[in-house]
Parts: sequence; C-alpha cells; structure tokens
Amino acid sequence: MKTAIYFIITCFISTGAMMGALNAKNPFPAFAIAFGMWAWFLWGYNRRSKRETEKRNRERLFEEYLRKQPRNRHR
Repeated sequence: MKTAIYFIITCFISTGAMMGALNAKNPFPAFAIAFGMWAWFLWGYNRRSKRETEKRNRERLFEEYLRKQPRNRHR
C-alpha cells in the first residue's frame, strides 16, 4: 500500500516537473527533478523490497529453528 502511494506521488511530481519544463527557458532543472524523483522512487522501492525479503528470511529461519526444538510434554 505504501508503495502505491509513493508511486502516485512520484507520478504527480514528475508530471508537474515535465509540464514546467515545457514553458521554461532552461528545461534541464525540471528534467533533473522529474528523473530524480523516479530514481528516488526506484531506490526506495529496492531498499524496501530488500528489507522485506530479509525479514521473511529471518522469520523462516526462526520457524525452522522452532520446529527442530524438542517439545515439552507434560502428562
């Protein structure tokens, strides 16, 4: 859900920067903003996905560890 919100915000900002570049005398700063937003979005997405993968890996290892532990059986 967070990624969808970031994507929508990135689309709006980069679209606004591209529209601003149409009427600007020097459009390169607006291009830098537009492409910089996309680079920032992709960098954040990559970082979040790596963090999520690492979290899933830790949870899997922990579940595997718990499965191997002997169970206490009280009678």
